[in-house]
Amino acid sequence: MSGGSEQQRQASDGGWRGHGLAGRLLRGGAGSLAAQIAEVLLGLVLLVLLARGLGAEGLGVYAFVLALMTLLSVPTRMGLPPLIIRETARGQASGEWAPVRGMWRWGHAVALVLSLVVALAVGGMLLLCEVEDGALRNTLLWGVLLVPLLALLEILSAALRGLRHVLAGVLPGQVIRPGLAVVFIGLLLWVPAVSLTADLAMAMMVLAAVLAFALGTLWLYRVRPLEMTRAAPEYDARAWFAAAWPMALTQGFQQINRYADVILLGILAASVDVGVYRTAAQGALMVALGLKALNMVVAPYITRLYNQGEFGKLQKMARRTAQAALAFALPSVLVFALIGEWLLVTIFGAEFGAAWLPLLILGLGQVVNAGFGSTGLLLNMTGHERDVTRVVAVAAGLNVVLNLALIPLFGVAGAAAATSVSLVVWNVWLWFVVRQRLGIRCSAF
Repeated sequence: MSGGSEQQRQASDGGWRGHGLAGRLLRGGAGSLAAQIAEVLLGLVLLVLLARGLGAEGLGVYAFVLALMTLLSVPTRMGLPPLIIRETARGQASGEWAPVRGMWRWGHAVALVLSLVVALAVGGMLLLCEVEDGALRNTLLWGVLLVPLLALLEILSAALRGLRHVLAGVLPGQVIRPGLAVVFIGLLLWVPAVSLTADLAMAMMVLAAVLAFALGTLWLYRVRPLEMTRAAPEYDARAWFAAAWPMALTQGFQQINRYADVILLGILAASVDVGVYRTAAQGALMVALGLKALNMVVAPYITRLYNQGEFGKLQKMARRTAQAALAFALPSVLVFALIGEWLLVTIFGAEFGAAWLPLLILGLGQVVNAGFGSTGLLLNMTGHERDVTRVVAVAAGLNVVLNLALIPLFGVAGAAAATSVSLVVWNVWLWFVVRQRLGIRCSAF
């Protein structure tokens, strides 16, 4: 009788509908993957609309400003999103909600103050430098408004994910925001009297971000635990700063790795090249989609398993995550290799056919990234964030140096090669650090 009960319990825990870790991961992973697919598809639709409405040059201006503002939003977050996920998950497990409530309030205040500093700095630079290109200047002015919105959306997402509302955490910033942008840009293109420009497109992105944040905030108030609303907030700013700054540096270096190619292309090459490369970079996101979706789900579980000493389960989860991510990445890059150029020309137009080679190079780099698994996330969620900071800093520096060397020689292909090489170096190095610190192998094999 007891053996049968045990088998039933294992079946209940291990299945899709089970209440155990496997069941929660399956359900959360499916929802997160659906949201990630929606984000990439909406991003592609938005890119098509912008490419058709702005052309390669106008798209290049828009992409350059968006990359710059995304990079500038990193210091305003101060490394708080992963810290909020970790501490919220810890508070939920222990029932101590006072520090969690304090951290949420403190995090929003820090993001707003730092965003104001960044906005004033950018505005001052625009006045001092006297940017002659009117389209670029106006797009930059609208883009500044995105800085606090991007930071607040990340903090909102972290709070929801820390409460294990993974799907709710990814929807505002990754689905609702691009979805609204698609609607707004599509309506503008549909109106004959309106001529789409880069600054108008950026203004629509700001409006979409405002509405997405408002909806996400309402969602968070709805799902936050009743015990948390009754708890008086407790603050430990010194400890939070000490834990957050390595993560802030890590996020900054990660964003340098992600956007150094676009920003340096905007400085060293023509706006047309930036538009072509932005198309390739957006397509390469499809390859990394599986790993990104799974990381959204497993982040709070890594903290729980590590704190409970369940290293066997942690090893299994890390290996399965990498295998699933690799299984998703390989078919995507195969499609790019076989019919990628035809797809680019058919969807975006003839001038975007040049994006095929950088798309393939970036896709191969993402295959390696998927195969090595959740290297940085495992270290961040277990208190080894300084190791991640060190490795990602080296990778970011390598990325910048390679971009400076290769863009003048090979253009968009050189930028893609620089980014992929730095990504491979980053993953190989972090894999060895995970092996040393946690004693697990997080790659697919």
